[in-house]
Amino acid sequence: MIILAAVLIPMALSLAAYVAAKKSPYTAGYISALALIPLLVVSAYSAFGGVDITEATFKGFDILAFRITPFNGLFAFTVALVGILVAIYSPPYMEHRSQEVGRDTSLFYLTYGFFLGGLAGAFVAANLIMVYVFIEIALIASLFQVLYYGYGDRVRITVMYLVWSHVGAFLVLAGFLLLYLDGTYYVPLLLEGVENAKFPGPNAVAFLLILVGSLIKMAALGVHMWLPYVHAEAPTPLSALLSPVLVGIGGYLIAATAMYVLPADSEWARWLVYYAIATAIYGGLMAYLQKDVKRLFAYSTVSQMGYLLLGVALLNPHGYTAAALFYLSHGLGKAVLFMTAGYFIMHLHTRDIEKMGGLYGWRPELAGAAVVGFLNLAGILSVGMVSEIVLTVAYARYFGKQYLYYIPYAAVLLVTGIYAFNTIRVVFFGPHKREDKGPVDMALLAIVATAFISLLLFIPPFSSALADNVYKTIEAARLWR
Repeated sequence: MIILAAVLIPMALSLAAYVAAKKSPYTAGYISALALIPLLVVSAYSAFGGVDITEATFKGFDILAFRITPFNGLFAFTVALVGILVAIYSPPYMEHRSQEVGRDTSLFYLTYGFFLGGLAGAFVAANLIMVYVFIEIALIASLFQVLYYGYGDRVRITVMYLVWSHVGAFLVLAGFLLLYLDGTYYVPLLLEGVENAKFPGPNAVAFLLILVGSLIKMAALGVHMWLPYVHAEAPTPLSALLSPVLVGIGGYLIAATAMYVLPADSEWARWLVYYAIATAIYGGLMAYLQKDVKRLFAYSTVSQMGYLLLGVALLNPHGYTAAALFYLSHGLGKAVLFMTAGYFIMHLHTRDIEKMGGLYGWRPELAGAAVVGFLNLAGILSVGMVSEIVLTVAYARYFGKQYLYYIPYAAVLLVTGIYAFNTIRVVFFGPHKREDKGPVDMALLAIVATAFISLLLFIPPFSSALADNVYKTIEAARLWR
């Protein structure tokens, strides 16, 4: 019951965090961070050690079926790691925000553990219905955080988030129920090596339901309208989790379930490749046009989800490996950037990048960390570079010598580089506009630590262990037979 305990401990300790937050958000933040340590250890053991941890009989309707392989373990590891760093970051920000909204931080820390425990549960649960239940727990917890601690018209944004997230969730649930009727009770990708496992066959309706529901959750092109509002107006610690770790659940669901019921001999996968490229380019162009730093990062998430979807749609082991690595690199990079936006809100009282400029001199450590965050997105000298190299290999294996198809892929990389380096230029360089210095607090330390870890994971043996273990897991999956 190690996996189940690792998922439930953050939820259980959120009650202690709730009580502690009545007196100090710092104590509550530390409790929230410590609660995620068991999940971090278990998932890291699987992802870095190449270990498969199974707690299930896989007989009948086993709702306590859990499994961590290096593939889904890397997703759970990202949830735990980013969750810990954001929990450490959150006290000064939430103290600032609680004064603005006139409400203590207790409800934020009560829902924090349920949000992250629910999200991690969705990645490690093997029973399809339990995957949906854990997604619901995460969604409901985050809804309360937007409603009580968000910005702007919080009620309208919460309703928008409620509607869009549940349209996606219900479509996914409908697809799962169709698989149930066909005798498939478990996440297909987690059935490899299970004795007498029943893998689903092609099922066009289930594929479409899970695909469309997951694309809504990923905020892919055409169904992305909700994300810039919700992620921009959510309290920044939640934005630092929603954007990197919640929306990626859609990519996991497509990879682990939808692709196993892909209609035979169809062109769906190829069209999905084109759609992923269009999503990445559109999100990048929209990010370039934004003046509000949180909306810029929100559109950047749309673009990065295009990368993740592309890895899955290429439908080869390198592509799946790249998707898992993208989840990690985007998780760390975007957490750095959203936490940086929160630091601006706390100490500069603005989100308008045109009112910034020259901030390198204001707080050089913050500028350095933010540059590393952008390097993760652009795939340069960070763990993001590993994911981008593997994705390029997957793309080359898919298109081979059809050289014209490399032009849109180059456009994706170019657009990402343009909005990333333009934002660095506008925000951190140019004439100094401030004579004071940004304070050194827990928020700054968490931002710098997150950036440092994203650099550390770029270095072998960390990066090579992750890439090799995920690749071996995926190569053994029945999907390629």
